[in-house]
Amino acid sequence: MEDVDSCTNYCRLHFAAKDGDENLVKQQIEEGCPVNDFDELRKTPLHHASQKGHIAVIKLLLEAGADVNAHDESKIGDTPLGEVAGNCDFEVAKLLIDAGANPTIPGWMQLTALHRAKTRKKPEGKAVYQLLLDVARKKFNYRER
Repeated sequence: MEDVDSCTNYCRLHFAAKDGDENLVKQQIEEGCPVNDFDELRKTPLHHASQKGHIAVIKLLLEAGADVNAHDESKIGDTPLGEVAGNCDFEVAKLLIDAGANPTIPGWMQLTALHRAKTRKKPEGKAVYQLLLDVARKKFNYRER
């Protein structure tokens, strides 16, 4: 991975989102950095902030127009929600769902956020799964096979 000093602005936004640096995220957005660009890991700043649980940064990115369902289809990448489902982070999952995240979009190995959450054993994971299942059924006409 390149050093921050030699990166373009979009790299700086990715690093700032991953680090939870609200001030730098705001600055990069104000300077016009694209919030939906993918980095070399095929993740957007929203992926990084979501994966790390940086709620304030997630909100900033969503307000700036970040695509809550962004995924690199050419590389079969996960959505931000797909990444979060494995972490069992209910607060982030709820925030993404409230912003319109679709838990039925397939990602890596054709697994959806719903599939990833279903395999979790901890109570937090079960709560995330129930949230995603309820949304999938109500908004996306999901039917279990």
